Amino acid sequence: MSLPHPDDLQETWAFIEPSLYKILGTDDDSDGVTPDEYMSSYTAVYNYCVSRSKGGSTYRSSTNSILLIGSEIYARLKNFLTNYVLQLTKRPDETFLQFYVRRWRRYTIGAGYLNNVFDYMNRYWVSKERSDGRRDIYDVNTLALLTWRENMFDINCNILVAEILEQIRLHRLKQQNSPALLTHSIKSFVMLGIDIQDLKKPNLGIYIDKFEKQYLINTIEFYNTESNEYLKTHNLIDYMKRAEHRIADETSFATNFLDERSRRPLLETVCKSLIENHAPVMYEEFERLLQQDQFSDINRMYLLMQKVQSSLDPLARKFEGYIKSEGLMKIDNMDINDDNKGDRPVRKAPPKVLATDQQKKLYIKTLIAVYTKFVSIVEKAFNNDLLFVKALDNACRGFINKNSVASPPGYKGTSKTPEYLAKYTDLLMRKNARENDVSSDMSEDDVMTIFKFITDKDAFESHYRKLLAKRLIYGTSMSVDTEESIISRLQKENSVQYTSKMTKMFQDMKASTDLQAAFAQYVENKPNKKEILDDFNVYVLAETMWPFSAFKHEFSLPKELMPTYDALESLYNEKHTGRQLKWIWNLCRGEIKANISKPGKPPFILTMTLFQMAIILRFNEQDTYTFAELVDILKLPEEYVSGNLAPLIKYKLLNQSPPDAAKIGETSTKFTVVKEYRSKRMRVNFASNIKIEQKQELEETTKEIEQGREMFLQACIVRIMKARKQLKHVLLVNEVIQQSHTRFKAQVSDIKKAIENLIEREYLRRVDSDTYEYVA
Repeated sequence: MSLPHPDDLQETWAFIEPSLYKILGTDDDSDGVTPDEYMSSYTAVYNYCVSRSKGGSTYRSSTNSILLIGSEIYARLKNFLTNYVLQLTKRPDETFLQFYVRRWRRYTIGAGYLNNVFDYMNRYWVSKERSDGRRDIYDVNTLALLTWRENMFDINCNILVAEILEQIRLHRLKQQNSPALLTHSIKSFVMLGIDIQDLKKPNLGIYIDKFEKQYLINTIEFYNTESNEYLKTHNLIDYMKRAEHRIADETSFATNFLDERSRRPLLETVCKSLIENHAPVMYEEFERLLQQDQFSDINRMYLLMQKVQSSLDPLARKFEGYIKSEGLMKIDNMDINDDNKGDRPVRKAPPKVLATDQQKKLYIKTLIAVYTKFVSIVEKAFNNDLLFVKALDNACRGFINKNSVASPPGYKGTSKTPEYLAKYTDLLMRKNARENDVSSDMSEDDVMTIFKFITDKDAFESHYRKLLAKRLIYGTSMSVDTEESIISRLQKENSVQYTSKMTKMFQDMKASTDLQAAFAQYVENKPNKKEILDDFNVYVLAETMWPFSAFKHEFSLPKELMPTYDALESLYNEKHTGRQLKWIWNLCRGEIKANISKPGKPPFILTMTLFQMAIILRFNEQDTYTFAELVDILKLPEEYVSGNLAPLIKYKLLNQSPPDAAKIGETSTKFTVVKEYRSKRMRVNFASNIKIEQKQELEETTKEIEQGREMFLQACIVRIMKARKQLKHVLLVNEVIQQSHTRFKAQVSDIKKAIENLIEREYLRRVDSDTYEYVA
């Protein structure tokens, strides 16, 4: 082809204009630009710009910006693009969207080639103009897009958006088979978002303002209508499945058709319409799903609501309330049979105080069963979400510490759950419990599970330590290793300080074993060796570590035990100076050989308390005593004598006259030993279930808990005030509650009482009505 003269703009433009039409595309698109035409057009533009520059045709404008050669041909190109876009027309057989996408695709491809034709002008003249501050000059590709935006997009934007939204609606209804229309039309909103101040900076202003806002409004209207209509004719389970599919479809649509930034607002909009707006319906159905153990549907509900985090909190509260009510109901409906016999009717309402070991075990197992059930639900249905784990913990803490057994109506003391858990542990750790298969379905994990939730951990420690102490001194513990394992786990769950007294108890037991060995050697050299018991265990216990206190009443030790008693006191005083032994007579146990069986049968072995031994040994001297005589012999308070007599009468070792149980403590009541004792067992235990001891132990434990809390609160207050020097009342109370929550739930009234006590003892003083100061 013959190229135009380089200096002639008119001839140059007339030469390249037909090729420009072919590059951008004609209406019929019958022929495109050939390689020769394309290269000739590029050469003509290049020759024009270079030739004019060499001829010195540059000039300075009134703004002092240097204009390199290109302004005239740039103006011609700009007019050409405007006229080209304006003359584009829609075919009769196509929609505007089809026309728009068809011409847009061809136009943008052509604009890229057009940009290459004017490459020299872009690199020199356009670049120089923009560096001089001309923001109305653009590279050819950008100029083409801006021309399209001004003359095609802006004029027809509303029609375009309406047809795009209609196509999206058809797509949602599975009635649209031309995804290319959506892909290219939506992408045009992004491409046309050009920042004329900074062409390299991404700008989604047009995409957001012209398309996304209307698209989101259209989306929420569509799904509001569809979800409401669907729920009218379908159940919630079907609706949740439908919602899952809809959210998956919209996620896929966002990935395939929309800009990345639309993904989040789109899903938020869809989830608000499908989930948040219908959350109340799901909450109502939630409890029914729990009752029917429909874990897969609960999980579906959870996964849906997880997409709207604000909807999970009410669901977790519903879950917490359900667990709590379920736990309380299970406890209220516990099947309790006092004597553990199948032939007796079952009691549905639990007693205020659980009397038997089996009842206490059943209570703890009921708590564990509820927890285990809902742990499984949290795992299967809620994927161990921390929000629902916390809800489970809160609910368990609620019904475990406060229920019809732990705090019966009218009961104002500490929750009984710690006491029953300690008894449960005692059953687990005792030898005879294993032998009788009582603890076959019990485990250490059960103990730690409930321990985690009890708020009055100090109460558990007191009850547990008392039962541990009895296991140690009576030798009924299953094994030292198992005992230490429990203590180690309690320590990990709480603190070293929590188990320090228990650890010291084991040290005392070892020291007592050494003392018994020394006593055996000491007795060998005694002239009255035969009068001293050879099978005798004694434990010397640190008074501050063990949950026992010395027997406070007078007691006359049986003469048969006096030589042993004297020998032990003598040995201990020789080994230690300045120490005082305090005897705990009410905890002493022993075995008596009783020759009261049929002729030819071996004697019975009777396990008794020391007080019972003191009673029954007197019947070696005569067959009958009155109650007054026994009280005079033992020097014990009457309630101790009657309390220890009761098992002897109940199991028919002694006959009472008159036999009325209510007259056991009357002065003239007589007790006669049987001549021949009848029992299928040759070993009989009379030492258990002595009510006076049980009552006294419970009172002592309750008192110990109260005193321990009082001292803990005072120590806590002093520690805080010593560090802070001065503190307001509310802040002090809050900090004390925070520090004491690992041991027990401190009451504000108890904290106030402790503060007043410390003021009286001059640890603190009031600065004003609301502030305290530490007194050094």
